[in-house]
Amino acid sequence: MRTALKMQCAVLLAALAMRAYAGTVLTVDGALHEGELSIDHGIVVRGSPAAVKLPIQGILRARFATADATFQPGVVLVNGGRIAGSFSPLNEATVRIEKKRLLIPGKEIAWAIYQPFGPVLAAQMPRGRTGALLPGGDFFEGTLRGGDATAVKLLSQIFGPHTFTAMELQALVIREIQPQPAAFDVLTRDGSIYPALDVQADGSSGITLRHPLYNGLRISAADLVEIRASASRLLPLDDIQPTRVDPAPGRDAVKCFAANRSLGGGALKLGSHAAPSGFECATGATVWWRPPPGAGTFFGLIAASADTPAGQKLTFTVYADGKLAGRSAPLGAGDPFAVLRCAVPGAESLALRIDGTGGSGTWAEPMLLHH
Repeated sequence: MRTALKMQCAVLLAALAMRAYAGTVLTVDGALHEGELSIDHGIVVRGSPAAVKLPIQGILRARFATADATFQPGVVLVNGGRIAGSFSPLNEATVRIEKKRLLIPGKEIAWAIYQPFGPVLAAQMPRGRTGALLPGGDFFEGTLRGGDATAVKLLSQIFGPHTFTAMELQALVIREIQPQPAAFDVLTRDGSIYPALDVQADGSSGITLRHPLYNGLRISAADLVEIRASASRLLPLDDIQPTRVDPAPGRDAVKCFAANRSLGGGALKLGSHAAPSGFECATGATVWWRPPPGAGTFFGLIAASADTPAGQKLTFTVYADGKLAGRSAPLGAGDPFAVLRCAVPGAESLALRIDGTGGSGTWAEPMLLHH
């Protein structure tokens, strides 16, 4: 009886381990794979017409679920990583993240998060100062004197010592974030983000991270949200606000550009495929960006939208500093999507445009690859 029960448990655990998750994988050669994702010595995509196995080292982005940019309670590391979960005293040499069984050197922790907040507030975090960010948005400047996941004691040059409970805090700033080179960023369902020097897929539906701070950390496929090339390798263009949109003649700019949705407000499509990220533009409109330093190559998947009139062909064009950098072959509604990749070394301005006599087009997974 006991042996039979053990066998049933083993079968159940094996079934859970091999569970697949609907998602997409974009590879460095521009191939977009859609289907059920699982891990088995690589990323397995079970789609139509057949399953494929892709090595992790050859992917730009693999999405197992929709990512949430919210900062969750836990710690933010100096390298830009985030580890969700309760933590031990922050002023000790080593800080323990109990749920993850991780020991992180105290000097590697930049922020402690007490209440969830979004990327807009994170971008407003004061630089060059230490102290407590309060729920109303005020910042109490001070030096850490002690604290853990329940309370924090700060020493202010003006107000002296002050103790905040976790409910009175949004976040604690201990030191500056200084992003470091990594090969991949791994996002998990609890809101953690792990920069990794390498990611290895095993045969039991999980991955193992290689990094000095959490070397050997294993993450199951059930906990994965995304594996993507790190920010030191690429920058998604849809993460940057355009500097301006020049509308098509006789149209409003707001009706000529839509980020991460269609111009009509529905889901973004790349031809007949679901587009995980990107934007739709009307023909005749030009969208401008000011890229950060280090951009070397533009990469994107392109397709004419379904509303493009029959027989009409659209041309997708990339300009860097006002000069032509890349142009696609003409694409019509129903044509397979294409890859547009071109050099934009050191560009200080970037413009994307779609030319045609009507309709609109999609730029999916647009990104800037660093040198």
